[in-house]
Amino acid sequence: MILYYTRSQKTKVFAEALHDILGLPLYHLETDLDGMTNIKFMLRSLSSVFSGKECPVNNMPASLPKEIYLCGPIWGGRIAAPARYFLKNADLRGTTVNILVTAATPVEKYRLRALEELAQTNCTPGEGYIFATGKSRPEKDVIAGQMREMIFGESS
Repeated sequence: MILYYTRSQKTKVFAEALHDILGLPLYHLETDLDGMTNIKFMLRSLSSVFSGKECPVNNMPASLPKEIYLCGPIWGGRIAAPARYFLKNADLRGTTVNILVTAATPVEKYRLRALEELAQTNCTPGEGYIFATGKSRPEKDVIAGQMREMIFGESS
């Protein structure tokens, strides 16, 4: 299963590319942030980053397979609050969680921080990946090639 959170739809493109490669079902994590105006969203998301306030996921999955991929953006150098909420509140015992984070600039420390956050949960930590989103919506076939290379060692 591939779970993802996105506000700008950029991370969705990465989740869809991963879905095309692996054939796993997609699951969009939804929050109250999704329907907010941009300014309210910015204020609320910044608050969650710096105060540590939770950002509840409204549609937590009822059950999880033995391996999942969690995709989400980086907010303020950390996994986005909705993805953190999922990690904290889902029953992940016996589940391997691979984390795929997206950022405007793919700084290695973000990937490492995401793996550290993953290690603090009750899951079996899997692999961690970081991808650059750039300024415009990324091209799915370009992303798929990068994923195949990074995750599976295949060249395009």
